[in-house]
Amino acid sequence: MKEAVSQANKVEALPLVNVLTSPEKLIHASPRIQAQVIAEARYFNMLAQLKYVCEDANIWYQLPLRVKQHIQSAEYSFKNQKRQLDIEHAAIKGALSELSCSWVYLKGAAYQMLELPVFYGRLMNDIDILVPEDQLKKIETALGDHGWTHKTLTDYDEKFYREWSQEIPPLRHFSRQTELDVHFNILPKRLSQSPASAFLLKQTQRLNSDENAYTLTPAALLLHSAIHLFHESEYHKGIRDLFDIHLLIKHFGTDDAFWSQLVTLQAQLGNTDSTFYALHFSEAIYQTKIPAHIKAHYQQYKPNMLTLLLTEPSFHYVFTSMYPLHHHSGHHRAISTLYLRGHFKRLPIYKLIPHLIKKSLLKLLPEKKEETMFD
Repeated sequence: MKEAVSQANKVEALPLVNVLTSPEKLIHASPRIQAQVIAEARYFNMLAQLKYVCEDANIWYQLPLRVKQHIQSAEYSFKNQKRQLDIEHAAIKGALSELSCSWVYLKGAAYQMLELPVFYGRLMNDIDILVPEDQLKKIETALGDHGWTHKTLTDYDEKFYREWSQEIPPLRHFSRQTELDVHFNILPKRLSQSPASAFLLKQTQRLNSDENAYTLTPAALLLHSAIHLFHESEYHKGIRDLFDIHLLIKHFGTDDAFWSQLVTLQAQLGNTDSTFYALHFSEAIYQTKIPAHIKAHYQQYKPNMLTLLLTEPSFHYVFTSMYPLHHHSGHHRAISTLYLRGHFKRLPIYKLIPHLIKKSLLKLLPEKKEETMFD
């Protein structure tokens, strides 16, 4: 009887992930369910992306007006962000022009600069660039001279960034308030599996013939996205990051050369388990089309059974159920498992334990506002 009452009181919901894979479900949903999907998409900064998803499925004009209005409102934010990125691109170009230095746009900034149609509507949290490590100090100084200043950090986090991270502390422009993350690698430099930054800077394509701005090549875009996602310790936006991987494969995966380059580059770059996970979960959750021979190739990098038993349910949870409405009894177990996994992958044990203790103690001091590492 109690179970029947519990089922009766259960909130009816249509998870966003189901709409991303089957957009037609949004047409037939009730107004309340449509509003819930819109709220979840907005929560993950993915509402504008529903424009591309629905147009690609040829259902955009079948949506109710109120649904389209919400999506179009988010689309305006995306267009404004693209205009702002053009401004920031010109500013970065001006700041680094005297150094004759190249830089590589990463993740959201790269997708917008490349204007890949599958990423239409994809918002970014900040601008990420990759630069040569041997020019890092000069680049940091030049950006500072043009208005980018470091966000406020504790002394501990400042030291941690400098010694253990793959980037300098985050920058924010004093007038435009735009945020810029300057990377010199894609993994912390002290990790044994961290790739050589000089090697990464060769896996690039120039944006325009007369500029020093680049993005990663298609295969490198996918590998970077996979490595970044599966070295995380917190997955607040996991649904969007995995969708990025799905979209990259959707856009580039029809070309056999893309897959050949992926396998070749992977052999040089390492971190094969990240790509296994990326392909595995992208196919499982977004029904991504992956060639059979590629799936067979990456089976050799499949983690052992115990590791999969511990991680697979947690990853599935954070990629589908991180919206508060979808939380269930396994929530804390999933996020705790991946929190510890991410930290173990990014720090050696002798550094990890004191780091976690230090961060826990700092969180007990509410008056100390700080940037938290690996958020």
